[in-house]
Amino acid sequence: MKRTTLLCALLAVVLVGALAPPAECGSKWGLGIHYRKTLGDISDNADWDENALGFIGSYQFGLAFLTVEADLEWVPDYGGTGKDLFEPQAWGLIGGFLYGGAGIGIGHYDGDWLDNPFYALRLGVNVSLFGIGLDVFGSYRFQKIDDLQGLDGDDLNSMTFGAIARFGG
Repeated sequence: MKRTTLLCALLAVVLVGALAPPAECGSKWGLGIHYRKTLGDISDNADWDENALGFIGSYQFGLAFLTVEADLEWVPDYGGTGKDLFEPQAWGLIGGFLYGGAGIGIGHYDGDWLDNPFYALRLGVNVSLFGIGLDVFGSYRFQKIDDLQGLDGDDLNSMTFGAIARFGG
């Protein structure tokens, strides 16, 4: 099942890249929100909150056919633990109005950097409203559970949905 989902997502990214117009050159700043639903098998922990809401600061730079994005996400009270999670992230995105891409990030949790990064696939839509860009997207994250003590299970894979208001460029 996971392999089929991964192959479908990769195919969607390739199709978006092949059919989308080139990205606009220039830079944009953004602020947004990000909802995450943990889908991984977390067993023997009734206290873990599978839902998380984060806040994103974002910077994008468009090249000829690729947009490079750097984000910093803050998730207060991650997993209902009372501790904050900070995640710097980097993305490579292809497309314009409809886009797709892949990213990587790593978390800083409870005073330490996590040992394993997460990898993600992302699909989104960019629209412009009154000179402000709105980036609405969904992503699937692949992440190992080894880093968080007290959790038993296979992974912290998650489905996410976000929206970022973009300014500039």
